[in-house]
Amino acid sequence: MFILFLLPALAEATYSITVYGDVLRDTKFFTQTYPWIIDNIGGDISADYYLLGSGRYSVPQMCALAQLKTNTFLQAQFLKCEAEGTQTEICLCNSGIDPQRFRQCVSEKGNRAGIAASKYSQLNLDSSPIIELWPKNTISDVSDTVYLKKICTIFGDEDRPRGCIKPFDCNGTEVFPQRKAVAFFDCCRYDFCEESTTTAYTSMYDYGPSTEAWPVARRKSIKKP
Repeated sequence: MFILFLLPALAEATYSITVYGDVLRDTKFFTQTYPWIIDNIGGDISADYYLLGSGRYSVPQMCALAQLKTNTFLQAQFLKCEAEGTQTEICLCNSGIDPQRFRQCVSEKGNRAGIAASKYSQLNLDSSPIIELWPKNTISDVSDTVYLKKICTIFGDEDRPRGCIKPFDCNGTEVFPQRKAVAFFDCCRYDFCEESTTTAYTSMYDYGPSTEAWPVARRKSIKKP
């Protein structure tokens, strides 16, 4: 006698969102709102990014995010780090970016800035940041909780993750402590650990001035008010 067990499919549906914005201008969104959204449902979605602003910094940002495609938590951490005005090399190192792949992407993918601008223009919206759920369905200029509530509609009623049903307190530190993910820790091999007493950085690492090992577009840091 043969008994046939019907096992549920192992493959899970992939839900995706698209994020439009200027990381250096939309600082509140990328330092508070987006990390909180990802803390709640980052394990259940993937994200594509069309970043605005000068290609001097948006192209390196999109190259880094492309490497982190399979981990939205590290993507959100990298964007938060950039929006806070931290030195770009530190944000890259903390996120585990491969230097050689990054160098090649920045050198060859300058057209990503034009593609992002074109995609944004197609939305025909004068707003930033914007989250697109699917064509003709976008979210912008709403509160943190409304962003999350609307994104959660893509899951339907039966597949909603726990973060949609019982989200962490909005940007609270008591329920969800502020601690960085660790993806890479041997940054000294890329000359980020120089002996210097003139520059101090608030980071999980104490780096000195960067070298030219990374082709990162230079920009002024945004200081918190």
